[in-house]
Amino acid sequence: MPEARAAHASAAAHRCPACLSTSKDRVLTARENMFGLQADFEYSVCADCGSLALIAVPEDMATYYPKNYYSVELDPEKALGAQGVRQFARVVIGSVLWGRGLVSGAATAVVPRRRLRTLVSVLRSIRRAGLVNGRQTRVLDVGCGSGMLVFALGLAGVKDVTGIDPFLSDERDLSTGGRLRRQDLSEVEGRYDLIMFHHSFEHLPDPEASLRAALGRLTPGGRVLIRMPTPSGQAFETYGAAWMQLEAPRHLVVFSRAGVDRLSERAGATVVSVDDDSTGFQFWGSEQNLRGIPLMDRRSVMVKPRDAPFSRAQLQDWEKQAAALNSEGRGDQAAWVVAPTPTSP
Repeated sequence: MPEARAAHASAAAHRCPACLSTSKDRVLTARENMFGLQADFEYSVCADCGSLALIAVPEDMATYYPKNYYSVELDPEKALGAQGVRQFARVVIGSVLWGRGLVSGAATAVVPRRRLRTLVSVLRSIRRAGLVNGRQTRVLDVGCGSGMLVFALGLAGVKDVTGIDPFLSDERDLSTGGRLRRQDLSEVEGRYDLIMFHHSFEHLPDPEASLRAALGRLTPGGRVLIRMPTPSGQAFETYGAAWMQLEAPRHLVVFSRAGVDRLSERAGATVVSVDDDSTGFQFWGSEQNLRGIPLMDRRSVMVKPRDAPFSRAQLQDWEKQAAALNSEGRGDQAAWVVAPTPTSP
């Protein structure tokens, strides 16, 4: 791990957003590693729970969310709703959510392979969290990006799905019945059976307030699903500030596993389950950082794998390593299912 610098005076007073500790932190300096903007940012590492927090948040965060930011770049109507794709996508998505058969290897025809793996992983986490009312389950996707997941759930027959994101360029109603709104969670009305944060929770400026808000908008028996990266794994231990999922400065707080537990308890909730779903991205993305290759560079595995400095065999081996780490609970990302803690009668 790259050597961390000693915390300066302002960081010494920094309170960990996860556990509220004021223990003396060490500080990591991380470079913006998606677009190659040549900007460095400092993160405190909590001495108690190990969570990471951006020390100084840029005034204009919109600068770091351009139109080609990968969560908003793909129109779901074109990717999953195109002629010749929509019906097949419905079968694939339904098989993951409702258990109708197996996901076929031919499913890579729906969207590019990497996106398909991500979508299937997300759908599996939703199934584990539970669609308590089946197709009538009310679902809210916080930080929905382009609305791919909102579209997919609607395609599988879920009737009431809303996606919100303050960085949406346009509000729209999807052909599957889902809604995309330019909103913050604090502006949402009504109650939901499942509220989801798919790699959006780490982008929130006040995660405790957001978790409390989500818990307060649940129906009885409802749950919150949070998928996000965590430094409690081998990747951060190995790469430190070069770990790809630090993603400075967009990731404001990156929670350790202990940090999630403490935050949940403080918010009046309990972690019901944790399932690791990391991929080889933790390795090739971080290795690219060490080589000075931004994620959206033409030499990146993300953009043009054939021009990346890794062989197919190496990429496949990293995927195998990721699967092994997941089974050990040492992956660099996971899905947490959180529910309100029952109160004593």
